[in-house]
Amino acid sequence: MGSQAVAHESADFMGGVWQRAGQLGEIAERRRRAALFSGLFVIGLSAGIGATGLPHGFGSSQQIAYSDFAADDQLSPAALLHVGG
Repeated sequence: MGSQAVAHESADFMGGVWQRAGQLGEIAERRRRAALFSGLFVIGLSAGIGATGLPHGFGSSQQIAYSDFAADDQLSPAALLHVGG
């Protein structure tokens, strides 16, 4: 009878250990996902801020950049489409 009580308590103890190990694994996974999300959020936010244009007084403006792009005839659809006859 003494060996049956020890075996039953041992099974409950090991079940509790594995349950706690699973809980700790879930907590670590949640922290990892939160850290990855935070990192991607910061990277996306900084990329969005950096893509809005050059700061004032940097030597160029969006209008100058657009006029440079529009004046280049090499990028027109007719120049890019070479149809051989």
